[in-house]
Amino acid sequence: MSSEPPSEPPAKRARVEPDLKILVDDGEVEVHSLILELASPVFAKMLSSAMKEGTGTSIQLPGKRKSELEKFYKALQLYTMEPLTQESAMFLTQWADKYQIDALKEKCEDFLVAKVPVDGVGLQHAVKYGLQRRTRQCLDIMKEKLEDHVHHLQVLTTRECQEHLTQLWPLILQKAGVKFFPLPPPAHLESMWPFLAQAVVSWPKACRLQTLEADLATWPNKLRNFLPMTNSVHERAKGWVLEKLRTHGING
Repeated sequence: MSSEPPSEPPAKRARVEPDLKILVDDGEVEVHSLILELASPVFAKMLSSAMKEGTGTSIQLPGKRKSELEKFYKALQLYTMEPLTQESAMFLTQWADKYQIDALKEKCEDFLVAKVPVDGVGLQHAVKYGLQRRTRQCLDIMKEKLEDHVHHLQVLTTRECQEHLTQLWPLILQKAGVKFFPLPPPAHLESMWPFLAQAVVSWPKACRLQTLEADLATWPNKLRNFLPMTNSVHERAKGWVLEKLRTHGING
């Protein structure tokens, strides 16, 4: 029998305890400062200042929620498998933008482009946080179906977003049946937008009614092609149609 001593189980890797406490509005989260420093130049600068001031074991993030901080911290770790949702992609974009984490910001944008429907909230979010691909996606879809999305475009009437409205302005006026005029200042544009948007929605219907009105006026004479060839029948039918048209303000 072998006289070799039994092999020892592999040593467990020592667990490194968190070294930083982040205080937010509704609680606190313990984290590893190195992960934050490597991921974000903003956190690196913040933590460097805290160390110099002797407060390197904790920092405060006013206006932040614990649930969002926990998801943000998980998203920075390479092994995380937690999938994004529309809600998490939206708020993680804000965190990534604030703390200059480009890889996370790009990951969120990829998800939004691939999975989240276009609407006004999505467009405003994309413009605010510099998501260029998402912004272009929203504008292209809204331009293609302007009548369905024109109310959503009101988010572009602010001073910060108005530059994205410039390229759509001629088309919006055309769809509203309005003669071209320069893009008004943001304050004026915002107040007039509900009326302009309603004009875009209503103008196609108004055009169809105008076409119908012009066509209706020709119906009395066209009846002779479909009625028996007798003067009495033709005149009675024509008189009846003319009377109906007059009741709607159309002269045949």
